[in-house]
Amino acid sequence: MPRLSMSSIRSMLLLVCVSTASAQAETIQLGMSVPLTGNASGIGQSYKNGVELAINQLNKEGGVQGSKVQLLVKDDQYEPELTVRNTRQFILENNVLALFAYVGTPTSSAILPLLQHYQIPFIAPFSGASLLRQPEYSFIYHLRAGYDEETQSQVEYLLHDSETQVGLLLQADEFGASVEQGYLKALQLKGITPIVTARFQRNSTAIEAGVSALIKAGAELVFMVGTYKPLAEAISFGRSKGYRPQYATVSFAGLQQLSALLHKDDKVMATMVVPKPTDTKWLLVREYQRLMIQQATDPLSDVGLEGFTAGTLVAQALKLCTLPLKRQCLLQKLREQSSVFDFPLLFDPNKQQASQQVFRVRVTDRGVEDVM
Repeated sequence: MPRLSMSSIRSMLLLVCVSTASAQAETIQLGMSVPLTGNASGIGQSYKNGVELAINQLNKEGGVQGSKVQLLVKDDQYEPELTVRNTRQFILENNVLALFAYVGTPTSSAILPLLQHYQIPFIAPFSGASLLRQPEYSFIYHLRAGYDEETQSQVEYLLHDSETQVGLLLQADEFGASVEQGYLKALQLKGITPIVTARFQRNSTAIEAGVSALIKAGAELVFMVGTYKPLAEAISFGRSKGYRPQYATVSFAGLQQLSALLHKDDKVMATMVVPKPTDTKWLLVREYQRLMIQQATDPLSDVGLEGFTAGTLVAQALKLCTLPLKRQCLLQKLREQSSVFDFPLLFDPNKQQASQQVFRVRVTDRGVEDVM
């Protein structure tokens, strides 16, 4: 075997160094499809901003073994066909490691065939739908509690009299149907059947017919399912007709955005799946606030805090995997996480879900407050 010259050895060492540096400099790409325009844009922007808060901090601290994490963000306007298009691009053109922090039930359910075909991780979607929480969907990881937990909590808190006249005002799609099933199951346990169910189209604020049906039926308690703009329109239209029932809604509404559109006399109870973004007894909240002051000018919000929690969780899991990153490692390390700061997690493989926590709040024109 011929002896190598010193120049050859130097060249080989240089190649090794370049190769190592290249591996360390590899960018870890995550694909995120969210509504950045349209009637749900406030939710999409807040969730994205919260996620970016955590990912920016991760990269500032050196990334994942020297590799930076890059979020590829596309606008889907909360329309499923755009979400499918974005997802195809993420998978086929960008070859992302995972799909992360999508927003919405109809948008997420629209890409299920793609997820099943490619078995690509789908991490922390902003949706509590039970249709996405199935044991066979091992490629999905849910951070948040589901709509079943939220609706049960609301019904338990608000309904102590089986004579209460209950109405439903629902977005007419998979989101509305999923939350409706949660309400119906919880109401059935109380021996209550809604006296009226009204629906409205996604991304529409044409709610007059639905509210008129609630008024005509005499619903005293209205469970609403939708985003903040149509829900605020519904409450405002009812108020203009002298109709002021007790309202309740789930976390997806965008509670801070809804608060900004309320009148001082409106009565809205809601559930969140993270603590109030002002509740500083939580270390999670204190860290969120600290980074918000450093990096952002957005107002504090439950949606932003949930995004920050999801981003921090993914950062924790990524740092436990070796390069080059494997999708299965990321999913496995996510399932093994027991907390994000002091926010406890316990992964349930039957629901592909890590947190079961629900927080009841009152939404007013002054913000989000605790209920007694």
